[in-house]
Amino acid sequence: MREIDYKKLLAEKSTLESLIEETPSYAIVDRMSLESRLKSVQAAINKVDTHRLVKKTIFTFRGKPVHKSYGITAEFSGKAIDSLNDMITSVVASLNNNLRFSGPIPNREQHQLLITGTATGSFGFELELPEPDYDLLAGRNGTEEAIDDIQKLLQYGIDGTDEQISDVINEIHPRAVRKVYEFLELMLRSEALFAMEFNKKLIRINSQEVLSKLISRLSEDNITEFTEEYKGAFQGVLPNSRTFEFVEYSDKTLIKGKIDSSFEDPDVINREYLHKPVTVEFNVIQVGQAKPKYTLKDIKKMN
Repeated sequence: MREIDYKKLLAEKSTLESLIEETPSYAIVDRMSLESRLKSVQAAINKVDTHRLVKKTIFTFRGKPVHKSYGITAEFSGKAIDSLNDMITSVVASLNNNLRFSGPIPNREQHQLLITGTATGSFGFELELPEPDYDLLAGRNGTEEAIDDIQKLLQYGIDGTDEQISDVINEIHPRAVRKVYEFLELMLRSEALFAMEFNKKLIRINSQEVLSKLISRLSEDNITEFTEEYKGAFQGVLPNSRTFEFVEYSDKTLIKGKIDSSFEDPDVINREYLHKPVTVEFNVIQVGQAKPKYTLKDIKKMN
């Protein structure tokens, strides 16, 4: 069910309850009619799985491609929607531990946004999310979480610290961050600005200065990505959260990080490599002056 339809049911329920309360006891027929309708509405509400409500996000644009609230150029809007789709689908894939450093974005077609209307004010679009793929055990909804993380990344890029940006990048994968960067670059090239609204949270990029700052903080000049090799031993692995602790032999440095999606069964590390001498390859990400974040890419046993 769409979130807007669910809210209509809740509003109708509230209205019916008020009407019943205001209806005098002698108006038996009227009360029975209202109570019958309330019972029907409540039954419909009880059937709704709120984890699977279909929600909307709103993107509005200003600048050269936009003609006030009248219209927007077809060329720009097409490119913007394609870039938005790439941005969101790549983040969803990273949250599902499916996104790799190269290759096609997994399940891209399943996470397409649907244009359901134009937004008021500056010209833009109401975009309906795909039906939620809710993970009950993890307690999360992939598409919603993806948009939340994109909003965090934009907000931290505007006024947050390098450490905050680094924490988000560590959650959503560097490749997904590049898709956000590409969207921002499209805005800059097109001399456009935008606002993004979801779950009552609004992120507004209202000047070229703010847009340029965002691009700078999410650029390869500020986000360093490289590969490092270490010799040491794993001290522990949590397969469900795909995290590890590793002690490097030379100076006993404790390294904590994530396990890349190329490891289909992270628990293999506990079974075959725990506390044994190994050579590991990490993909390392560092944002500005923030602490490096490590992702395990490869393991080799030491002779």
